[in-house]
Amino acid sequence: MLVAMTIAGSDSSGGAGLQADLKAFASEGVHGAVAITAITAQNTRRVAAIHPLPPEVVLGQIDAVLDDIEVSAAKTGMLYSGTIARAVGRRLRGENIPLVVDPVMVAGVGDALSLDDLAAAIRDELAPIAALLTPNLPEAEVLLGRSISGDEETRQACRDLAAFGSKAVLLKGGHAEGPTCRDILFHDGSFRIMEHTRVPIRGHGGGCTLAALLAANLAKGCSLHEAVLRSNETVKHAVLDNYPIGHGVPVVSPLSRMYRNADSHEIAERLLSAAREAACLAPAEWMPEEGSEFVYALSSARSEADICALEARMVRQRGRALLPAGVAFGASPRMSAFVLAAMERDRSMRSALSVRHSPEAVEVARRKGLLVLPVERASVIDRENSTDTGLKAGGFVPDAVFDLGGPGKEAIICLLGHGPEDVLGKLRKLVE
Repeated sequence: MLVAMTIAGSDSSGGAGLQADLKAFASEGVHGAVAITAITAQNTRRVAAIHPLPPEVVLGQIDAVLDDIEVSAAKTGMLYSGTIARAVGRRLRGENIPLVVDPVMVAGVGDALSLDDLAAAIRDELAPIAALLTPNLPEAEVLLGRSISGDEETRQACRDLAAFGSKAVLLKGGHAEGPTCRDILFHDGSFRIMEHTRVPIRGHGGGCTLAALLAANLAKGCSLHEAVLRSNETVKHAVLDNYPIGHGVPVVSPLSRMYRNADSHEIAERLLSAAREAACLAPAEWMPEEGSEFVYALSSARSEADICALEARMVRQRGRALLPAGVAFGASPRMSAFVLAAMERDRSMRSALSVRHSPEAVEVARRKGLLVLPVERASVIDRENSTDTGLKAGGFVPDAVFDLGGPGKEAIICLLGHGPEDVLGKLRKLVE
């Protein structure tokens, strides 16, 4: 199995540092070895304390790994002091290992993670042996000792950073202003500009994750450009699929692809089981003329493709509901829109079932204790109607909404719930 090594600090919250690196390595199928440079006491809101290890202890870890294990790539993260950085650089000089140098100086929560002598040590000892140097704009300004603004200054900054000796520079543009994020790869005297829509989310561990992904992809034999493209795409999804563990910055999720695959199987099984029960439970008069749709979204759902649905609708046949097929992701645009709107207000409201609409059905639902609103008035705060339209962020999601439809679109009641079992409970209330 391929092995990559991280030389970095430990994050007690598990969101950044070597903990993030190991998750990023694992997401690429690469085993992670570790040399710890410092122990931090931190959480998602602050860095309470930093305890650097003696340089000889850091070097002892590196020696132990390299004496026994073939390391295909390495990365440095938080080194904290110039003393540690110089020791690491001198130890790795002469090793034929692609090295990604992430010049970590400030935590994602804004607290300092370095001493004043670190920048000079990175310039003198680590940059000259780096396959790739990955500063963000503030780190580049510290390394160069000047401010950077505008396109020409940014390009010149890349040239000057490369002059420290690294084979390539990836200048990350996440700290710049504007609707797009521009990362610049400077390699062999040429620039590659990579623009993507700015993700309006702060993610704890994003920089560490990107550098670790780069090391993992280099370990797998990717070219520098391919490693950057693949790693940028993965980290974008890791940031989008962030999850909260505390009261501060949410944690990025480099393993989200693996979680998604596992969740997809469970979601499909739960939806199919609930659909079978719904088909047995629902009388034909509750089925829409065009059939009933049932959906269940991934917890990280952002589009129709993330929502599992019946491949074909439940239909009426000889006085009862019939389930004619299985389930598939992306099979129900209309119901997916309801669920995605609900999830914008409450991420746990991930399932929906359509039933036949009539004024009498709405009245039955209300008599049974369900909060049912027309979709154009379905923004509710503390169970009180608001003047908003549609299912919008904040507040409370009703038990059901009804849509009177239009040309080519049948009127339905959409039962909403946390999962298919919750939706089934509401269906039972209606039909019992």
